[in-house]
Amino acid sequence: MSRLLFLTWNGAGNQPPAIALAQELTVRGHEVTFAGYASQRVRFDELGFDFRLLERADAAYPERPPPEGWMAALVDAVWACPEQLADLTDILDANSYDVVVVDCLMFGALALLEKLSVPVAVLVHSAPGPLAAPGDGMEQLLLAPLNELRAQAGRPEVERLWDAWAPFPTLCASIDELDPLAQKVPPSFTYVGPLFERMPPSRWRSPWPSDDPRPLVLASFSTGPAWDQTSRIRRTLCALADGRHRVLVTTSESDVEGLTVPGNATLLPHLPHAEVLPDAVLTVTHAGHGTVSASLAHGVPIVALPNPAADQPALARRVAELGAGYALDGESAAAMDIAAAVDAVLADGSYATAARRLAESIASSPGVRGAAALLERLAR
Repeated sequence: MSRLLFLTWNGAGNQPPAIALAQELTVRGHEVTFAGYASQRVRFDELGFDFRLLERADAAYPERPPPEGWMAALVDAVWACPEQLADLTDILDANSYDVVVVDCLMFGALALLEKLSVPVAVLVHSAPGPLAAPGDGMEQLLLAPLNELRAQAGRPEVERLWDAWAPFPTLCASIDELDPLAQKVPPSFTYVGPLFERMPPSRWRSPWPSDDPRPLVLASFSTGPAWDQTSRIRRTLCALADGRHRVLVTTSESDVEGLTVPGNATLLPHLPHAEVLPDAVLTVTHAGHGTVSASLAHGVPIVALPNPAADQPALARRVAELGAGYALDGESAAAMDIAAAVDAVLADGSYATAARRLAESIASSPGVRGAAALLERLAR
């Protein structure tokens, strides 16, 4: 049995792949501990994992959305957070671990671990090209504060965000087809495929008769705090209000009070993708990697309304380039644009064919078992 420490933060889509990998490792007889922020404790407690608080880093985390927006605030509180150095030092001084698995955006922890002898792996919850391509927005936002932090940790500057991952085995929870830069990543990067969290049945029952012939459309938007998804939900409901489809919308924390819900639609806060995607013909989504990969794993094409940051615009473009979906401007697309995109995708069978080809690629990837095996080899 090995003891593994996972370092994480509450970034919505970054957590399920870490949880999926931890679940697999637990089944294989290993002991897993998570270390993160106070907002995550309840989730990991409910999942049965030991949880350690990054006390100093958590104290720097905003209690409410700051005036400058979440993205800028996360630089200091998570991504280039100097308090992680002391927090992780305390945890490692008090406990012995065979492997430390670090969320790819926790650059403070990575800077410290470069100097230590404990085996380390980086977990990238998306495709590295869409998430942090050299010269793109994430790198422009993070590179200067990252290098200031590395100087504090006694580490040399890096020219790219990828260079902070490259010293370690880096597990990318995606397939290379979804990454337009797959041929340019460092040799330490391995595409293991999407890692899907095991979730208990929701006991949800469809409100539609089993013989309802209308196609089912899933609308699933971001679960993270950085963007308000209410407008995307409103426009999607309006786009699909003509009654030709069954529409299931997962709303997460979005404020949907006051929205007009047509008779052919139903809203739920959460529903495991695996319970609805086998019956869906299309997903309308913000194009986060979790929803994109889950839809494609079931051969379901996509209409993308990406939020204007992180990996979402690049993933939306890539899905469209691969012929498995339609990418719109998530901020400005009107209901009529969404309706037209849905009609176009459903009328042309090539979109579903391309999605099924990607489903085959996902099914043949190493997956969670292959990723766990890589960590087991690292622990020896």
